[in-house]
Amino acid sequence: MGVPGLMGGIREYFGNIASALTTTAKGMKVTVSHMRRDAITVQYPHERLPTPPSYRGVHILEQEKCIDCQLCAKACPVDCIEIESVHHGRVLEWQKFSIDYKKCIFCEFCIPPCPKDCIHMTSEYEMATESADDMVEDLLTWTGLRAQDQRTIETSAAKKEGRDPPPMPEGGQPGGPAPGTAAPDGVNATSTAVPGGPAAPGGEPRREKEAKEKAAKEAAASAAAGGGDAAPAGGDGGMADKMAAIRAKIAKGKS
Repeated sequence: MGVPGLMGGIREYFGNIASALTTTAKGMKVTVSHMRRDAITVQYPHERLPTPPSYRGVHILEQEKCIDCQLCAKACPVDCIEIESVHHGRVLEWQKFSIDYKKCIFCEFCIPPCPKDCIHMTSEYEMATESADDMVEDLLTWTGLRAQDQRTIETSAAKKEGRDPPPMPEGGQPGGPAPGTAAPDGVNATSTAVPGGPAAPGGEPRREKEAKEKAAKEAAASAAAGGGDAAPAGGDGGMADKMAAIRAKIAKGKS
């Protein structure tokens, strides 16, 4: 090896050392800059980071509003939704409305097609389980026919036959999720809240909630333009109840 080749090798050697030191210094600068910031790690599950509003978690169904059109199941790209019911005219005898979370990709494609806005995605994400069978969730609040459903069928039959309708059974109330036969699969949640209300399963329907938020913003803008103080917009008061119901469902299914 000649003198020029030897000098070239020496320059390359020391050049590599200089490059390594420069890269290390840049990396340490980034590390030190982050060490001065507040830590973002929390002691889960005792501490939790806030869930973004757009997060897509466990589904919940407003069964009272569902008409068994199965558009959500048809829109699902992975066929994870199974719906079974018997139609008695407009009355539904529910058997199953389950979602297999082993397949679900949380794409939210099942939400927009719903004509009744009765299926929602919550911010609940705790679904860890030891058994894959627990990953199939039945969203039904009741199965079979409730007292008011049975009366509706009997009333319709009585009208066709020209008879007087049967009396309202004791304790039967028209509308609203009511206790019924336990669902055959998954876990269940029972709510006595008014369907479509903030405290009902799934919270306030998306379209109604968006309309109220829009009206609140317009009222605030109008008040600001007039120099007055705008009334504070109401928050989602049913979110805590909804999350508690979902967690109770999941815990009951795993116990």
